[in-house]
Amino acid sequence: MALGAAVAAAALAGGCKKRASEQRPPLPVAALAAIPADASVVVGLDVAQLAQAAVVARAVDQMLVRDPELAARLARLARDCGVDVTRQVRSVHLALGPRAGKGAASPPSLLVATGELAEAALTRCLQAGAGGGGGQLSVRDVGGRPLYKLTEGARVLHLAFGQADTVVVGPDERWVLAAVADGPKVEASAELGPLLAQVDRGASIWAVALMDAELGQALTRITKGEVTAPPRALHGSLSARAGLAGTISFMMAADGDAQALVRFARKELGMVAMAAQALGLGRAVAKVEVDARGAEARFRVALTEADLRQVLQAIDRGRPSGQDAQPADAGIVEGAPGEPALAPATAN
Repeated sequence: MALGAAVAAAALAGGCKKRASEQRPPLPVAALAAIPADASVVVGLDVAQLAQAAVVARAVDQMLVRDPELAARLARLARDCGVDVTRQVRSVHLALGPRAGKGAASPPSLLVATGELAEAALTRCLQAGAGGGGGQLSVRDVGGRPLYKLTEGARVLHLAFGQADTVVVGPDERWVLAAVADGPKVEASAELGPLLAQVDRGASIWAVALMDAELGQALTRITKGEVTAPPRALHGSLSARAGLAGTISFMMAADGDAQALVRFARKELGMVAMAAQALGLGRAVAKVEVDARGAEARFRVALTEADLRQVLQAIDRGRPSGQDAQPADAGIVEGAPGEPALAPATAN
């Protein structure tokens, strides 16, 4: 009798624990913590920094001038939904999922936006927008979270909120659910995790990626075998706070391949610098530095506001403007009169 009661109590306790576990609300996730561990590419954008960068504002203006339909859509979003992207969104993370073999379907993708984003207001806006455009918005509960499905013709997007201020959007339902679930995320990835620890995540834009096999093989071809094996991965960042400063690092298979890539890049940059002089961009190209640290090949450039103005003026002109510097000689790019010559960086 006592034994039977004990067994029944144990079974009841187990059932209660199981139900409690099943009913436990999912953990909140935001920003990078929403990217699943099997991602192959992650890009981070600091919206506030980008909004304050003159070069970015100019690029956006030009894009909207060339695409009036996009400009109209953004205007409607701000008017009908009360969404001001530059003020209400703090960060955006983009990600691609695991790459399949050649000829397979494209990898899944995600957009994770974090900021002052109210779920109720945003879904009302999506519902109104879908209805006005002939689309449909549906919702169902998945593991204690609403999963929204926006359908417009053949295009399908899934949306879920990781927490009150984070929305996850993607065409692949499985990956959207993985983003807001409690499973392993990209910072714990054996491949991208170490790169995330190295990249400057305080930059305006940063990225980490596993190297695409076809692009990697193309690199070995264009170097005519100097680089014997393709890069394994890369990471890079771009800061637009003052001027423009960028860096990209290729993680090579061996130290020798990193040194070979640096040698090849320096030769190519010398020729590019000479050609760029005809557009008034010789000095800007000459500021690209290349070096190697072990198996890492690094490309760096830092342009001042004056350099940027010169680049933008050359783009606007769209025609040759004469030499802005003497032709390069033996790897040296001459500066303007009265300024020192610029030489490519040497490997560390």
